[in-house]
Amino acid sequence: MERNLNLANSIFAGFNDKNGLMICGYEWGWSKEDQKLDESDSRPTVDMSIECTFSNKSLRYGPSANTWPYDKNIKKWFKFWGHPLNDENLGSDFDKCIIQTNWAYTSNADIESYNRFLEKEAVDNFIHHIEVLRPKVILFMGSKLINFLRNIDVWDRFTAIVGPEIEPLKMVQKTDFDGTRFKVYFDNFEQCQVVCLPHPSSSRGLSDEYIKLFEPELGTIITEYKKQKGIL
Repeated sequence: MERNLNLANSIFAGFNDKNGLMICGYEWGWSKEDQKLDESDSRPTVDMSIECTFSNKSLRYGPSANTWPYDKNIKKWFKFWGHPLNDENLGSDFDKCIIQTNWAYTSNADIESYNRFLEKEAVDNFIHHIEVLRPKVILFMGSKLINFLRNIDVWDRFTAIVGPEIEPLKMVQKTDFDGTRFKVYFDNFEQCQVVCLPHPSSSRGLSDEYIKLFEPELGTIITEYKKQKGIL
């Protein structure tokens, strides 16, 4: 199954193969360092058969995985919310519950147009992963992803899988903060809970202190998820 999916870490039966916690961004990045490696044909070969968690991708991708800003920030966020990840070997049962993917299968250095994420190929990729993995919680990493989800070309296909929306979309913006105040969105469905956060590595002005203010909401969601999975 894993070979047919757009994933950054392994599938663990009974943990993230169904009812997992999905981290979903826009698409795979392609940094300047990546571009140099590709141009010189010196990118290290990755053995995709090596098991790894999101928490410890170095098992598969090597030590450089520990330096990736996107991942590093997400790991910090889990710690801020009271649920630190375990990067020792394959970690805990909770680490095995996390599955990382992206809305689109593409890889680019920059996003010049967001419209392409609503093209059929990108939407099909996202819906396919929802249909196969049936995540219980989705953490969108990018503020526009909640708008993509609510697009008519996506919404009906998504709700056909996870059930109807059971609470109206809720926007939370922490006002008791002296800095850039990003909006975070919460959307609940019959079989899935969606949270849409700012992009971890490209949101200008986003601070650790602001993300920490969402501990009451995110901490509770993750605690409830662990209870449902029987891993608390």
